[in-house]
Amino acid sequence: MVRIQTLALIASVAVLLPLSTDAEAKKKKRKKRKGEVPTGWVESGDGIPDCYYQPKWDELNEIDRRMKRSETMDEVLNQWRGQRDDGVSFSEGVIDEVETVLLGRPEKIEAFVAENTTHCLAQNTGAWQAWAKGLKATLTAGECNHPLDYTMFDYLDIGSGWQRPLKICKGDRIQISGSAKDQYRLSDDAPWITVTGDPAQPTTGSEWPCNLEGCFAGMLVMRFVGKGSGIESIVPVGTEAVFTAPEDGVISYRINDTSFYDNKWYQSGSVIDHTAIEVSPAK
Repeated sequence: MVRIQTLALIASVAVLLPLSTDAEAKKKKRKKRKGEVPTGWVESGDGIPDCYYQPKWDELNEIDRRMKRSETMDEVLNQWRGQRDDGVSFSEGVIDEVETVLLGRPEKIEAFVAENTTHCLAQNTGAWQAWAKGLKATLTAGECNHPLDYTMFDYLDIGSGWQRPLKICKGDRIQISGSAKDQYRLSDDAPWITVTGDPAQPTTGSEWPCNLEGCFAGMLVMRFVGKGSGIESIVPVGTEAVFTAPEDGVISYRINDTSFYDNKWYQSGSVIDHTAIEVSPAK
């Protein structure tokens, strides 16, 4: 009787062991399959857009990684252009914006591709397109988008305060100048002066916009206001000055004066002087 029970127990264990081993093997197989991340295009079928998976970046050397960034960006944007015929089609304006931003910031392409895959897999076209529309702002967040890389021409207004505000970026080295021959005066009994101001009237009182050494009444002056700090800096310009922005901010200019109602341009016959202003990147 004992022998029969023992044989039955051995038989039951023999039957269970293969089943347990097979179940464990299937469990390991599923786990392994779950951990495998595809690369490149994965076709979805059934009217669902295909999704592009990023390469294994860490397996590439630096040169190949840079080249692959460009390739993956093109793959994604070509899908946005509708070239895969899978129902995806984004605005050409949005595509151009994103491409321009990424070409100038290639290090951000990897994160861009990964986020695009997430939106593709979510199968919510509206949310996907909304994300794409906001990408320019997202990718350039915290950056200065107003570098002074152009030349601005204007005419000085001697009848008002700070004028023509221009946004500039940290590190921008700018040159501001005013024409030297055009004349004006600050009152009926004041001498005719130019942007260099009245050398007989240095301005040191707090009521003057520019009250540093070298500042004179009526001279052309510039103001810089830092975007982050709010700190205001006044620079005497005269005919020319060069300034380097310590942070992102805004510049503007005016004549160094405390009132404007009696200021007057010099006139010869029908010709009235007007001081030309030029702001440009410093050479």
